[in-house]
Amino acid sequence: MPEWLGKMTRWLWILLALTLVLSYGGVQLRTGNEAINKTVVTAIDYREFQRSANTANMDMDQVLERLQEKGVNSIAVSEVTLRDMAYNGDIMVSSYGDFSSLTAAISPQTWQAAKQTIGSRYISPSNLVLVASDPTIAGFLQQRLTTRFLPDELVTFQLGDNHYFIINTELGTIYVEANPADKNKPVSKDLDARLGFDETLLDNLKNKGFDIILRPGNNMGTNIEYRAEYDRLVSDYEVKYVIFHGNDLYGASDNVDWISEWVERNHLTIGIIEASNQLQYYKQAGLEEVMESTSYPINRVYSSTNDEFVTTVDERYYRWVRGVIDRGIRILYVAPFKDTKLTFSQNLDDTIDTIGRFHETIREKGFLIDQPLNKMSNQMTSPFHRLMVSLSLLLAGTIYLLCLFRPRIQAAWLAAWLITAGLACVGLNNLLLADFSKVYALAGAVLYPSLSSLMLLIYLKGNRDKPYLQQLLVSLAIILGINGLGMYTAVTSMADIRYIMNVLIFSGVKLSFLTPLLLFLINYVGAMVGFGNFKDKAVRFLLDKPNYLVLVLLMVGGAAGYYYIGRSGNAMVSVSGLELRMREILESIFLARPRFKELLIGYPALMVMIYWYRKYRQELILLVLGLGVMMGSISMVNSFCHVFTAVIVSVNRTMAGLLTGLLLGVGALVAIKICEWFYDRFFGPAPTA
Repeated sequence: MPEWLGKMTRWLWILLALTLVLSYGGVQLRTGNEAINKTVVTAIDYREFQRSANTANMDMDQVLERLQEKGVNSIAVSEVTLRDMAYNGDIMVSSYGDFSSLTAAISPQTWQAAKQTIGSRYISPSNLVLVASDPTIAGFLQQRLTTRFLPDELVTFQLGDNHYFIINTELGTIYVEANPADKNKPVSKDLDARLGFDETLLDNLKNKGFDIILRPGNNMGTNIEYRAEYDRLVSDYEVKYVIFHGNDLYGASDNVDWISEWVERNHLTIGIIEASNQLQYYKQAGLEEVMESTSYPINRVYSSTNDEFVTTVDERYYRWVRGVIDRGIRILYVAPFKDTKLTFSQNLDDTIDTIGRFHETIREKGFLIDQPLNKMSNQMTSPFHRLMVSLSLLLAGTIYLLCLFRPRIQAAWLAAWLITAGLACVGLNNLLLADFSKVYALAGAVLYPSLSSLMLLIYLKGNRDKPYLQQLLVSLAIILGINGLGMYTAVTSMADIRYIMNVLIFSGVKLSFLTPLLLFLINYVGAMVGFGNFKDKAVRFLLDKPNYLVLVLLMVGGAAGYYYIGRSGNAMVSVSGLELRMREILESIFLARPRFKELLIGYPALMVMIYWYRKYRQELILLVLGLGVMMGSISMVNSFCHVFTAVIVSVNRTMAGLLTGLLLGVGALVAIKICEWFYDRFFGPAPTA
């Protein structure tokens, strides 16, 4: 590389630092939101707890007292449905077909009265007929049905003490579990309809000191008078949060404008439920439009029905804790456990005890459980901010190419490249006004681990006679420093609330895991072999008889690669019981457990690589163990691409990985020293360069 080009590279590093400083607004936006998002709200599903308590022959008031003792302050209440009222014995519900045949046979007088009221109107045999004998219940039905269904959708008459209601319109199946889109686990396949909220229940819960979370759902009729109830409920019961129920939000008029206005008018926070695969959120029809039109007054919800496949109470507890710490969950929505091997009462006891244990741990980790959720900023990053991020990537990419290929080019060509590419960045961010934040984050996740590995190889090749400790410290500075730029880029690129709440997700996870590994091979050729001599050296290496060191390296590299690929978004390598136990231990020590790719592969590979390369002078050591170092580097940056995880948590995880990785690296070096001692004792000194 010409001398002027070396100086120019140093200037490029300075400009890179400047552009990163000018893009700090994204970091500030994200960390500012995360700093005020420290409250965790645990809400129980009242309907599910009540049903479990009934089945277990337990007093629901006593269950509520126990929950309060364990720190539960919020109750999620769904709208009353026809099937709820039938379950409680308030009304009788049947299809019109069953009603007509049975009534004609058993009570002809009732059937004649019904026929007279119905007249010539067609009523489908599947439509619902409701019968109530209690005047209070009948009055409730009259009021709620007439505000949800138009006169031609409702047929009513009274005969003696019985009040009859025929709903003459299409109804749907209501799923009352916490997961609104989980059609594989419906409570009932029968037709049903929502009738609004039970205000007697709401009064009772409020008097007991609970905060109310409303769960409104789609009402099936075309009458919209019921909407006025929602504003009054929010005011009367000081409602702060709403989690929509069911598969869509549309309601009678097939639009969600009124929902958006209701949310904005009452300053509500919308809970969006994390999907069971932990990718984004359940897609309730209309929810995206409401979030966008209200500027994202949202927070993330974890539903305990997502962990029903878990076989142990301990694992449920750890999933809850990891949900808060690792995935930024701030509303834990709990339904009673449903372990079929246990009684309902035992499941209730386990659920309540696990909530208490969860609250103790979350407090110890620095979270609050007795404060309301704060509203976060809905500010978005500016075109100028995104321009600075893109320019930083341009500069870092140019540095990478210059260090890799060391071209002999004219200064004018380099200037022309920088000016042309810089103008392209201006056009992309300021003229097109397009948001390429996810692309920038992906570019950073690929570029900076690749650049760090290239700089590491260049340093080790030129300084292998330096003291081991000096090489290790400089190598750590290169890895942490350059990968830190990648972490910074991920944070400042994906900074607004849409990323924090997992509405928008980091794209290209597999590319970010695999591309740097492929680029490392190119880095190795460029730094250690040279592109001009690559073919001859490769042929010579393949024809050489491999020694034991080469075989050991290949086996170690193959095992590390299999573990890395198998655990990077694939199901090839399952989590062992030992690893689960190690996770539990690490989670109890640190705020967030370090990633195993860093502590088991990355740092030990670096420490062993420096030791062996100094001693044996085999460049293949840098190739095989360098891939292990690269795996750790990729994992470091990838931690910050999990945008729903708070930055401070990712920083703690990275520092924990450094500490534990160095300790394991020391252990690996001691083990190698012992093996070398045995080898020297029984086979003679190993050959060194």
